[in-house]
Amino acid sequence: MTEVIRADSRALQKKLLDFRKKLYSGQGIYVDNNYYMLKEIFSGKLNFIKNMSVCPLMVTENGKIICCGITAYTKELPEYIQLCFFESLPDRADAAEMLVRETEKIGKEHGCSKVVIGLYGHVNYGLGLLDSHFEKKNSFSSPGNPAYYNDYFRSLGCSETRLSSYFTSKLDDRLKRFDRLIAKLERSYEFRCFDKSRFTEYAKIYTDLNNSCFTEHRYYYKRCYEDDCEMLKTLFLFMKEDSLVFAYHNGKPVGFIMWYPDWNELAAPGEAFGTKHFFLNLLKGKSIRTGKVMEYGVLKEYRSSGLPMALIKHVYDSMKKQGCVQMETSWILDENTDSNSFCKALCDETYKKYVVYEKDIVQ
Repeated sequence: MTEVIRADSRALQKKLLDFRKKLYSGQGIYVDNNYYMLKEIFSGKLNFIKNMSVCPLMVTENGKIICCGITAYTKELPEYIQLCFFESLPDRADAAEMLVRETEKIGKEHGCSKVVIGLYGHVNYGLGLLDSHFEKKNSFSSPGNPAYYNDYFRSLGCSETRLSSYFTSKLDDRLKRFDRLIAKLERSYEFRCFDKSRFTEYAKIYTDLNNSCFTEHRYYYKRCYEDDCEMLKTLFLFMKEDSLVFAYHNGKPVGFIMWYPDWNELAAPGEAFGTKHFFLNLLKGKSIRTGKVMEYGVLKEYRSSGLPMALIKHVYDSMKKQGCVQMETSWILDENTDSNSFCKALCDETYKKYVVYEKDIVQ
């Protein structure tokens, strides 16, 4: 018998986590960056889900899990019911369809009109399913999934939103041709690294800039200070202060950029990433080759100034200082022409492709 079960008990949630761990171990390609986050979600400890309705789902056959995911609904994004953290065995499109149907049912309970697949609660926690380079290990905070996940959702007639990342194989002197522009920007703007001794103050600046810079960003909704404090406290256990840089103009924060080392280099393929891997870096001095640019934002009225060029110069300098020799970006929506043009001008190649799926809910 095949059925959809709402994993609303600790025992069922443990079963779901065990399924994920076995699946990743069996694939032996990707690092599971969400295993411990899911444990926190199930425990109810994460602040960012307190204003969300979350329902873990799994499709079972004769008591064994075939696929699983978590639905998430927030009033801040009322149109959508999210299907997050999807994982599945191969050749089970039927089970994936059952999971989507149950998600639609939950969406109707909240008055949603669409299912979105590949949004992880908020864009700051992840967006998209991998849709290229399936043979490559995923970088930290990026999804890793086999190609057949995409086959499942395409077979349901979902619409697609495309995303891309970029890669630079060598942190060389390619920015030198922009020296005059960068020097001018350095005279016009002040650049400050995150100050952990003033954590709350700087975390609020980060939140305010996010909420001002990304108002038109697809799937973005307003963050609260508590959510970002929670996220940044975790990152700054291991991230250095020069990994988050703010730009000021006449004393006003007008832009920022955040990067960190690709901590997945510390984990073996098939593992669930955890704190033990951070300590490989801290205690054993294991070096990380790749720096990952996670996010940058500039207030609309300053975007034509060239400010992103000065911000990326600070990132290059920080990455080199921390021993990184190459760079990868996080996902960028293909519809974001400004950011894509900037990355194409500075990076060696367009790298991994990602996709978000949407499906209308028939009322």
